[in-house]
Amino acid sequence: MADGNSLTECEPLDTAVTLISPENIAFRFRLAGPAARSLAFLLDVLLIAAIGFLLVMGLGVLGFLAESFAGLFLVALFFLWWGYGAAAEVLSNGRTAGKAVLGLRVVSQTGLSINPAQAILRNLLRAVDIAPPFFPGLVAMASTRRLQRLGDLAAGTMVVLDRYGKPPQPPRVDADAADLVPRGFCPEPRLVEALASYVGRRSDLSPARRQELARIAAGRLCAAWSVPTPADADRLICGLYEQAIASNTDGSR
Repeated sequence: MADGNSLTECEPLDTAVTLISPENIAFRFRLAGPAARSLAFLLDVLLIAAIGFLLVMGLGVLGFLAESFAGLFLVALFFLWWGYGAAAEVLSNGRTAGKAVLGLRVVSQTGLSINPAQAILRNLLRAVDIAPPFFPGLVAMASTRRLQRLGDLAAGTMVVLDRYGKPPQPPRVDADAADLVPRGFCPEPRLVEALASYVGRRSDLSPARRQELARIAAGRLCAAWSVPTPADADRLICGLYEQAIASNTDGSR
């Protein structure tokens, strides 16, 4: 039986990974390969170099002495090199500037957003991944099913193609479907993320496939609520997501 962290079997030449949520809903991610990730890293390095150049010019204009200038520059460069990647991935939902340009995003192995500890760990181990002459990160990516470098393996993360972007708003639901959701029901954040992923990807599914997947989660939820499962399970799941998002929005005001 599959659990929340399980990976279903896929074709050897396929670069996609399918994750099963705790609600037994399957979500598919397309993995990013070494070429795209290397280009994204190069763009980030160029950005860091550009910021470093601006720092050199700025400190020069301010007229710092040579010793003070060199010390401040090295300190700033240290924080840029080691802190930029982690800070960007935490603040931009797994994206650095280079990843955003290439349409990549770092996620956890469960498909959820990464946390600060994961971002820091994977970025600290980048120095090991790019160490010449063997470049262990490339070797690890070629040897793992999820194309993970050593930093990803240690942090429990993977890099995927972020072609979906922000999940679209769910369709409006009729009163009958909305009334099936108990008043005051507040889903856990993990369930909300699963619902958001389903709604964001439902446009890629056929109507029959939507009902098949939605009926699994809807059946369990309706059983817990002691109400019959509606014929249109997809509409119920979208309504539950809409209500959860509305509740979060009202609560944040």
